[in-house]
Amino acid sequence: MSSKLSIVARQPIIDKNKELFAYELLYRESDTNAFQSENAKRVTMRLLSEQFLTFQKKNLDNKQGFVNFEYKDLIEGVPFDFSSNDIVVEILESCSPTDELFNAVSELKQKNYLVALDDFEPSPEWDRFYKLIDFIKLDLRALSMKECAGIIRDFQHSNIQFIAEKIEDNTEFQQACQCGFDFFQGYFYQKPELIKTKKLSASAVDIFKLSALVAKRDIEVHKVNQVIERNPILSVQLLNFVNNDSRLNRSIESTQQALAYLGNDRIRKYVTYTTLSALSPSKPNIILRNLLTRAKLLEELAANINQPHLADSAYLCGMLSLVEGLLDMALEDIVSSLSLSDVITDALIHRKGVLGSLLSIAEAIESSNWKLLESLLKDIELHEETVMTCITNSNAWVSEM
Repeated sequence: MSSKLSIVARQPIIDKNKELFAYELLYRESDTNAFQSENAKRVTMRLLSEQFLTFQKKNLDNKQGFVNFEYKDLIEGVPFDFSSNDIVVEILESCSPTDELFNAVSELKQKNYLVALDDFEPSPEWDRFYKLIDFIKLDLRALSMKECAGIIRDFQHSNIQFIAEKIEDNTEFQQACQCGFDFFQGYFYQKPELIKTKKLSASAVDIFKLSALVAKRDIEVHKVNQVIERNPILSVQLLNFVNNDSRLNRSIESTQQALAYLGNDRIRKYVTYTTLSALSPSKPNIILRNLLTRAKLLEELAANINQPHLADSAYLCGMLSLVEGLLDMALEDIVSSLSLSDVITDALIHRKGVLGSLLSIAEAIESSNWKLLESLLKDIELHEETVMTCITNSNAWVSEM
């Protein structure tokens, strides 16, 4: 018996320092799922475990995944299909606080599972459950900050930690911190904190040129060297990077030597991670992680729509689509500072063309907008199984970085 989950998306949950704490796993079951019996949900959840959580290191960066469970799932013990090390059991707001549910949650706690209440609104019926709960999630679109602060205050003598859901911008993040939230969910940190009217520095332009060069399958090392050679900061950075390698048994004295020593794979990793992170060292790592994941996802998708010639442009397009949060500049200003092709510019600014469609697909996956995703995949003739493979590959690539 075999089936597949169509798409599994992950949404980051971060701490007050904007460092990654965990992911919520959001999935869409296949429309063609043949399991319509009483055990259909259990089969689906097992598939989620086998096809996604089995590769936890690659897919979840060694973090836990928050997984939603309905009332029936909990009563039937479906969470036990997962390791307690891999998941946090999330009780949906639709669950009723019955004796049956209390017994099920008690059993989870006895076996060391962490438990979260989703979209929580306090009521006396839940009082006996609180000693079993590790996290409470509050929806900021449903509750005011004042209401949230009151709820958190009521639990100040408990060990429960609070997660703010659906934070829309950095101002709201700061307010949520002041309210007493411990963790935060949403993509608000990818938005520019304060859009500055400025031009990209020469170093930043060079870094994006390098990123475009190393995105190609066959790196033209001499062109990479030309860009690095004319930039003293990048030259010193590269030489330091190579000379700090414990495997090196001789001193490297030129950028050309350094690039020859590294080889294509390590050149790509060096440029992609080291130089990009140097653009804005004060920004949290999660921004760069998501930027690289989206870039690689677009490259993977492009290679699977019979337009492999677009793969290089797709990578750069994915990377640039999130860079405004790294630089605190409007995307239009960043694009105008770079000599980009019309194909990439149209995709970034207007979501036009094949690259624009791929970018929209990535955004739909990240926001788990399944209805939009289904429509986009139909337009571009991409199968959901292929997309899931692309997601897994891109997560693995960034994890190895």
